[in-house]
Amino acid sequence: MFIPSLRWCCFLLIVPVLQAVPALAQAVEPDLWSDELPEVTVTATRRPEPAYSVPTAITVVPRARAIERTQTDIADLLRGEPGVFVRATNPSAGSPVIRGVTGRDVLTLVDGFRLSHAFARPNTQYLGYIDPFFLERTEVVRGPGSTLYGSDALGGVVNVLTPEATAGPPQFSFHTDYSSNPAASSTHLQYGFGDERFAAKLGLTYRSFGDTTIGGAWDPRVFFPNPGTTIADSGYEYYAANFKSRLQLAENQTFSLTASVSRIPTVVRQDGVLQGYATNVASAERGFSPQGRAFVMGEYRITFKDTWLESLRLQAGWQQVQDDRFQRNFVNPRPAFPNYNTGTPAPNITLESNLSNLVGTSLVLQSRWGNHRFTYGAEAYFDRVSSARFVRNDRTGTAPDPNGPRYVDGSTMRQYGLFVQDEIRLAPNFEALAGVRWSQVDIRVPFSAIRPLSSGFSRSFSAVTASLGLLYRFVPGAEFVVNLGQGFRAPNINDLAEAGERRVTDINVPNPGLVPERVFSVDGGFKWSTPQLSGELFGFWSRYSDRINSVVLGTQTSADGTVSQLLQTQNSGGETIWGIEFGSRYRLTPQWSLFATGTFTYAEFPISGEIAIPPFNGVLGVRFEPVPGAYIEPFLRYATFQNRLSDNNLSDRRINPNGTPGFGILNLRAGVPLTAQTTLRLNVNNVFNTSYREFATTLDGPGFGVNLGIDAQF
Repeated sequence: MFIPSLRWCCFLLIVPVLQAVPALAQAVEPDLWSDELPEVTVTATRRPEPAYSVPTAITVVPRARAIERTQTDIADLLRGEPGVFVRATNPSAGSPVIRGVTGRDVLTLVDGFRLSHAFARPNTQYLGYIDPFFLERTEVVRGPGSTLYGSDALGGVVNVLTPEATAGPPQFSFHTDYSSNPAASSTHLQYGFGDERFAAKLGLTYRSFGDTTIGGAWDPRVFFPNPGTTIADSGYEYYAANFKSRLQLAENQTFSLTASVSRIPTVVRQDGVLQGYATNVASAERGFSPQGRAFVMGEYRITFKDTWLESLRLQAGWQQVQDDRFQRNFVNPRPAFPNYNTGTPAPNITLESNLSNLVGTSLVLQSRWGNHRFTYGAEAYFDRVSSARFVRNDRTGTAPDPNGPRYVDGSTMRQYGLFVQDEIRLAPNFEALAGVRWSQVDIRVPFSAIRPLSSGFSRSFSAVTASLGLLYRFVPGAEFVVNLGQGFRAPNINDLAEAGERRVTDINVPNPGLVPERVFSVDGGFKWSTPQLSGELFGFWSRYSDRINSVVLGTQTSADGTVSQLLQTQNSGGETIWGIEFGSRYRLTPQWSLFATGTFTYAEFPISGEIAIPPFNGVLGVRFEPVPGAYIEPFLRYATFQNRLSDNNLSDRRINPNGTPGFGILNLRAGVPLTAQTTLRLNVNNVFNTSYREFATTLDGPGFGVNLGIDAQF
């Protein structure tokens, strides 16, 4: 009785509040009532431009939309956006899937600086390190981005942009929200001050998530040994501090400083401690403890007038990513449904410490010559990996792992690049965007006596990548675009030299002989932008070569009887992925609008390696804005059945070997301004407590839940 009562109370609460809102609002022109402001992108061309005017497929989630959504990490903000699917290994580990690839094949940036590092994995959780409240917007460039950004940008680029420090009177902003499922709370404090000479912003965030309760119809075998629908040990805490400042050095010169630190003390990897679609439970304990990121970056900008050089931007930064782990497996026989009393935890627990220390710098210049606008520059990154692994025995204590750490301590990865891009106005309604880049990646793995056959080597990889985009504006507010692009990803230290446990109890065998994987991609489609109708429709085709995937070499049986697969990362041939991406919003009246997105991705057989192609998915919704600042938005998030699986998918305990069922989840967002500076927000998630699972994720989605929040400025 509780859940239905709470559900209806939420709806009944909205109606009288919205009826009272007009008394709080002043008369405002109807065309200003929308939450949709003109979107600007810097990621697609490395210069600020309207997203609509760039001949590239772009997804932008501005702050105005982000603050209306509930999320555990920034990846959650991208759910349902055109061309993006999100998979996760645990509640804090969202990894965006763009055009069929994810993790190390999608380059991640923060303010243009690489978050992707030397041991990025096939499915990465690193967006979970970024504070989702200290945010200006998140930009996704769909399609290869190697011409501007080098290695890793095969499927696309995700760039998280933090807010700028601006002049104005001191301002204090406050956000807090409370959720029923998972039982959670988030608090964010932000203080900004400054004048034209100097301005700064400081943000502090604390978040606490309890255990998640999944939808009503559940499979006890999949969630064994969990006794019910509330998943034990699925909660976690998150801390973050952010600082950003701007100093005006001269009329045309500024220096900005960005610093942030974040930490997740402990989070359990549910794919090891639940049976899933395997035959038993692999681990008694498994997770990350701790995870975190520290970041400092300085940026110098200068603009010029009446000269061939328009601007210069110089960035230099340092980033440390901490990725520590723990794992204690069961000895045979392992627990298996429905025998709760079986299984003995091993006396040994493995403790890992993995650090990436990344130093990077970039120089970007912009010039104009006739009908040409040039963006060009150079960048360099140096990454050093520190890695250690220990075994703690319950009786004898802690000692270094005799098999050595996951990575050879002191391994390095250097990246260099030179690029130039030309935006050409061929006619008043016809534009071209052409670019070329040279990239060099150098990797060195020191000699290790523990693994003499897979250490003590150096590898160098180079690539020249190019792209061409065309935009034709055939009527005002409507245009046709087409793109041809190349991407490449040099094998990183995780690909070349990872050793030891991988994916629960499987064993990875290093392979120093890899070569880069590459992609050639073509996409084309339409963009439209009018006061009543905006959106996009794209089709893409991508051909990959020398794909880097995990291949099963055989099995190995340990002294306690554990049978493990032996895996090795290899270049396993080619792959073709194509699809259609759609998103649109139609404003019926100043108060009412309809919106829809849909993404279809198809991989031609054979589907190989780590790839997990998402099903057709998207959102359908309606938005009502009775007055400025107030909104109510019911929407349906959907996905269809997916049973096209690779061999790797079939051995993944997270994925149903018979295919993942489709679903449709009804949700509601609403907000009302209590005063000119304070907004009350309500989110009702999974209204009908539907049981569902997003393809290639560890857990079913959360059941019915309510999130109530307040945003205020003083």
